[in-house]
Amino acid sequence: MKWGYAAGMAPALVLAFLAAAVGARAEEKDENKGLPEVSIARELPYDAARASLAAAGITYGVNYTGEYFNVFSGGLSRGSTYDGVIEGVVDIDLEKVLGWKGAVIHANAFYIHGIGPTTKTGSIFAVSNLEGLEALRLDELWLEQSLFNDKLKVKVGSIAADTEFFISDTAAVFINGTFGWPGITASDMLAGGPGYPLASMGVRVEYAPTDKLTLLAAVFNGSPADPFSDDPQKANRHGVDFRFGDGELVMAEAQYKYELGKLAGTVKLGGWTQLDAPDGTYVNFATGRPVNSDYGIYGIIDQQVWKQGDNQSINVFGRFSGSPGDRSPMDFYFDTGILFAGLVPGRKKDSFGAAFGFGQISSDLTATDPGEIGTHESVLEVLYSAELKPGMTLIPDFQYFWDPGATPEVNHAAVAGARLRINY
Repeated sequence: MKWGYAAGMAPALVLAFLAAAVGARAEEKDENKGLPEVSIARELPYDAARASLAAAGITYGVNYTGEYFNVFSGGLSRGSTYDGVIEGVVDIDLEKVLGWKGAVIHANAFYIHGIGPTTKTGSIFAVSNLEGLEALRLDELWLEQSLFNDKLKVKVGSIAADTEFFISDTAAVFINGTFGWPGITASDMLAGGPGYPLASMGVRVEYAPTDKLTLLAAVFNGSPADPFSDDPQKANRHGVDFRFGDGELVMAEAQYKYELGKLAGTVKLGGWTQLDAPDGTYVNFATGRPVNSDYGIYGIIDQQVWKQGDNQSINVFGRFSGSPGDRSPMDFYFDTGILFAGLVPGRKKDSFGAAFGFGQISSDLTATDPGEIGTHESVLEVLYSAELKPGMTLIPDFQYFWDPGATPEVNHAAVAGARLRINY
């Protein structure tokens, strides 16, 4: 079942009312200007209204990211594309607003526009982690309660799993979508799972007994959109289809931070399981009979291999994941990469690197249509991230795909482009 559109807009109206009411009574000036850590606003004149809201517990940000790509070889077709995202973010500290200690509300929304390059490559791994159906879309809307000196945090609402689970901080620098929400989860979970640009209703618990160890667990509605839809983004076009009753998606992850000498590292182990999936959403490829569950396990490592001072470092990452091949379109995934930060003379905030991702198509699925379904897809990405000024970044990018879409007749695609990001 689902809530109606009007009910879905109610939380946004409540947020707007709180912002207006609290902003009206806030003091006009405060040392906390309410600015993000990296923002072009830090070089602009003092914003009394923004500082006033921040003093009262309300902070916000507006970001724009635009990108141009050209598929110049291979793929389904060649040519240029432009797409972009305007993002608005609001955070409300309920202790300042209502005296509710340890509670915060978070909301963010996107206006996605343009056409992404994956329409031309035909790849499973999206060329850009920004691509999506053109729409004004609510992403996350949740309340989080912190307890026991912030060791325990409980989050309830519309939640995107790709902001907390299966993340490598080093991999997240890259543009291809698989280095964020991996291609295996996007392929195997119902409607692509709760990853950009879709979120699911759920509850997440975070427990950090020590500074080094963090445990995460979450239960989501089984699908962020109608699991039978040919296009989940059209089925939940504005992100306000707050669904229940599609079974449960359970995710869990353990994170451990360590140091090798002075070099920081993080290792993560996790898994997910889809329970009580609606009949017909999963089938056994060999028998054609419906099954009502699926699952996957994964591991991640982020490791500094060299560091000098506060700005110069070399970091590597690796991630792997596996799922049962009798029902999962992709049954094995692996990615790895390296990132060099602060090594260009006179450009201490710049970085450059390369990453490689590989997804194996289930042999059981391939056997259902021999010759028409390939065995894998892989991608290599190389980028340079240049800070033009604080809050403004330009990223030239190149990607090469082998067997995009796991389609035998399309054996490669080459893409080049650039992304501009502005944080306000």
